[in-house]
Amino acid sequence: MSGCIAAYLAFNHFYLSTLLFCFLGVFFDFFDGYFARILNVEDQFGKHFDSLSDIITSGFVPGIIMYQLFLLSGVKEINYVISIFEINFIFSIAPIGLIGFLISLGAAYRLANFNVIKTSNSFIGLPAPANSLLIVSLPVFLDYPLINQIKPFILSPYSLSIISLISIFLMNVKWKMFKINFNRNTYLFPLIFIFLSIILIFFLKEAAITLSIISYLLLSLIKNIFNKD
Repeated sequence: MSGCIAAYLAFNHFYLSTLLFCFLGVFFDFFDGYFARILNVEDQFGKHFDSLSDIITSGFVPGIIMYQLFLLSGVKEINYVISIFEINFIFSIAPIGLIGFLISLGAAYRLANFNVIKTSNSFIGLPAPANSLLIVSLPVFLDYPLINQIKPFILSPYSLSIISLISIFLMNVKWKMFKINFNRNTYLFPLIFIFLSIILIFFLKEAAITLSIISYLLLSLIKNIFNKD
């Protein structure tokens, strides 16, 4: 339901509210497994139902946001009329903006893989919810006053296409990324990530989410370099 509301808000250009409901959906996604284990109702149905729900919040919504960013970059929608059996189908669409929905397909592929990959202390590739927050937070991040100088560079069809492709790559790359847990041997990087996120939120408020996800990626890269499982 959080994802459905976020999708509606994204279509209507309420980007900060979209981020709020997307974050709420990710919050539920983070804790559903925890409560399933506590209540002893963990099973295969819940595992697959979880991913089916995630495709809305973590797949469809970021696709909408990226499409909207293409429109904000100056890409124009084109009116099309297709006649089939003397029935006219009329619609407006920005063809290059459809690149944004490749993120939705990449998220679907990642979520399907996630159900069959067994991991212990790390994710394989960027989790779809984290990627969703990265993309959905972009409009809010770009509206932050200190970003004005680089906003035209990011808000261009070329840059948005590259960001979309990188997003898909990160979700499906065979790269270990740490989980936010505090086991005896795995607490260091989650602790650093939380500390950095608090600092970013203190200074940048809602615009901090984009940089927080980027910091998560960089910390995961450092963790891989030092090969600390």
